[in-house]
Amino acid sequence: MLNASSSSSSYWNWSSAIINRYVPIPLLIIGTFGNILNIIIFTRKTLRKNSCVQYLLSTTVVSLLVLYIGLITRFLNGYNLDYTSYFSILCKIRYFLTYLLLYCSSWFITLACFDRYCSSSLSASLRNLCNQKIVYRSIYVVTFVGCLIYVEAFYCFNNGHVDSVGSCYTTSTACQVVDGLLLMIFFTTIPICLMIIFSYLTLRNRRRSRRQVATTNQSPSESIPRTQVRKQDLQIMTMLFVQVGILIIFSSPMGVYKLYSSLTVYTDKSVERKEIENFLAQIFILMTYFNNSVMFFVYTLTGRIFRQELLKLIFKGK
Repeated sequence: MLNASSSSSSYWNWSSAIINRYVPIPLLIIGTFGNILNIIIFTRKTLRKNSCVQYLLSTTVVSLLVLYIGLITRFLNGYNLDYTSYFSILCKIRYFLTYLLLYCSSWFITLACFDRYCSSSLSASLRNLCNQKIVYRSIYVVTFVGCLIYVEAFYCFNNGHVDSVGSCYTTSTACQVVDGLLLMIFFTTIPICLMIIFSYLTLRNRRRSRRQVATTNQSPSESIPRTQVRKQDLQIMTMLFVQVGILIIFSSPMGVYKLYSSLTVYTDKSVERKEIENFLAQIFILMTYFNNSVMFFVYTLTGRIFRQELLKLIFKGK
């Protein structure tokens, strides 16, 4: 019976190592290629003045950073080459930056959803919020708040916790609970709820706007430029909403796992159960990084204006 349990535990450890060896590098390569192209396209003249695109550009930048900070360490873990096990400060910085960047990527998309809601509103005061100054201020505020939330990593993480499966982990049970709840609340729960709310309100505003336009007489010279702007906004909104859907699908499991981990932290668990939970955690973490790797392909498939700019870049080189 003991041998069977030991064999099973070895299997889950081996499976976790295999996942961390072979999944991170493809995600890193795809994400690097895609995010660099995103940055180039979003900074082109046609798109860069759009306030929503500025949020998407910011998301792209932090996604590129989090892929290198998160996936490289994960890849090394697969070969038991975790450099954070040797230096306490690297352990703390690793988790602080990873949490902060994941948080920012989620909240920048939330801000983009709010921007689309304001842009689609019939209220002029709300539409006036869609400008560069508000974008920069919002990004600074979100980043600052994220630093305050996840500064706990410098206290709660260290290289060595006797009950942990990793060499860089929370230093106490209380820290494990706090860390899990903070990630669940501020990375998944609140942003996802706000994304859904603002997406719904945006669609409702668009329906109201269509009814209003249908009853308003416009001369052809006035309607053409407005129609072009609406088409661009609609395409960007489609790109955003599809990304929101993918983010919800691939980030929610991590939030659920963190909640489960916090609720069962005082439960006596066998070694095998701990290893199974660790295996599932590895899968959920990599699913989260999937969001940061595939945005280029999401935008290419769903945004006509994005495809047009990409083709111009490829065939005209400008």
